[in-house]
Amino acid sequence: MTTAFPMSFAQQRLCFLHRMDPTGAAHATVRCHRVTGPLDPRALREALDVLVARHEPLRTAFPLGTRQQVSAEGRGHVHVHVLEVATEAEALRHAHEEAARPFELEHGPLLRLTVMRLEPRTHFLVFAVHLLVADGASLQVFTEELAIAYRAALLGQPTGLPELPVQYVDWAAWQREQLTAERREALSRRWREQLSGVPLFLDLVPPRPVLGRGRRMHRVLPAAVAHGVRALASTERQTVFTVLAAACGLVLGHRAGREQVLLGLAVANRDLPEVERVLGFFVNTVVLQVDLRGDPDFRELLTRVAAATVAAYAHKDLPFEQLVADLAPPRDPTRSPVVQVNFAYHPAGTAGALSLHGCEVTEFLLDLPSAKFELTLRVEERSDGPYTVWAEFDESLFNPAFIDGLLAAYEDVLRTATPHARTSPPRSPVEARAQHLSRIFADVLKVDSVAPDDDFFQRGGHSLQLVEVAARIRSEMGQDLSLRELYQHPTVAGAAARLDRTGAPR
Repeated sequence: MTTAFPMSFAQQRLCFLHRMDPTGAAHATVRCHRVTGPLDPRALREALDVLVARHEPLRTAFPLGTRQQVSAEGRGHVHVHVLEVATEAEALRHAHEEAARPFELEHGPLLRLTVMRLEPRTHFLVFAVHLLVADGASLQVFTEELAIAYRAALLGQPTGLPELPVQYVDWAAWQREQLTAERREALSRRWREQLSGVPLFLDLVPPRPVLGRGRRMHRVLPAAVAHGVRALASTERQTVFTVLAAACGLVLGHRAGREQVLLGLAVANRDLPEVERVLGFFVNTVVLQVDLRGDPDFRELLTRVAAATVAAYAHKDLPFEQLVADLAPPRDPTRSPVVQVNFAYHPAGTAGALSLHGCEVTEFLLDLPSAKFELTLRVEERSDGPYTVWAEFDESLFNPAFIDGLLAAYEDVLRTATPHARTSPPRSPVEARAQHLSRIFADVLKVDSVAPDDDFFQRGGHSLQLVEVAARIRSEMGQDLSLRELYQHPTVAGAAARLDRTGAPR
């Protein structure tokens, strides 16, 4: 028997995106674990059945429409595929194939497990779960409760897990009740006022077709750098998150030549104690504004980022897709709307590490079949002190050299950050190029100045003047920019991005 319930706003958006791209890889999480020891597949299957019975989203499907269908039955809603492999390389090949396999939202299941046996005491477990039923915080709950249920199944004991007071569909209904028309308009008005005049595209690299090819790179920040971050946060009475986010915005601002940077933050939306242990897609994206105007020192920048974070969280209840609709940025298939870079910080012990009784478990990080966002910078605090900074990116937009430079610059900012350090960068070739272009645009238009995002034609320019712009770029800057490119990118920022191809794939 199944029962239908309304979806949450975020679920509706994900279903729409899935049907635009039925491969669905960008909206799934796939994790691969090597298990050494006496793994008991029967106990693992039994533990999964316990979790499916406990959490409704694991037995939910999403047929066409705006409702989700929850099955009352607990068994048979996780697809478990068992196979033998001859080598570790073969196991990882199967894991990558599983990561690329799409989900069927209409019928499910939306949680899959592949168990690969290499040797009697060596297995590989690949969990694939769609975001519709489990976000990042949910995966932390899932791995914790799977460990409890597995141990109980091995020992023939009850799990001891308390009954959940609510399920996800209860929260989805509550969310809709809370977001009244008046509340929605008040939130929208605040965001529109806050972001008025702020460029909604960062232009780290020239716009180009997005192919969705995912890749992951990382950089380990030494313990001394991590200690310095914590010390600075303590001295300035700020959070570690504030220091890390401010440094991220600073690096991106330098790279893009922008004084205002918008970061996307994933908000857990688990304020109610009743939903702390509930699986589901609660997360919402909010916009964090990093304001670099006026060349603040690092202390002032931290104060600004802290205030912006508080304000963002205070107005987090407007679903991101509704914010995008209200801001109505120009449609551009080559860029994500409003925010193109997402930032996350995971303190030690919050990354959802898997533990199985009597076994040693290590995780393999798979190459991403597709990127969830254009660029995500995620800082993970390790239990032994250092930080690992992960960059997950669309390699059709960024090449490894560009990302490596970005991570190196991030480490440099954190290493040298002090309360009185200035945040303005030395005048870089990128900045000099943009200033030169601005002067050319202004001269040709016969105006005092041209802002980076001012449209040449909206400022009164015409085609013959654009020919003059191209000629002056060639004669003064020694570079060629075709009329077609100038027509497609008729702003200083756009022209500068086309001239600066350091981020282009090789």
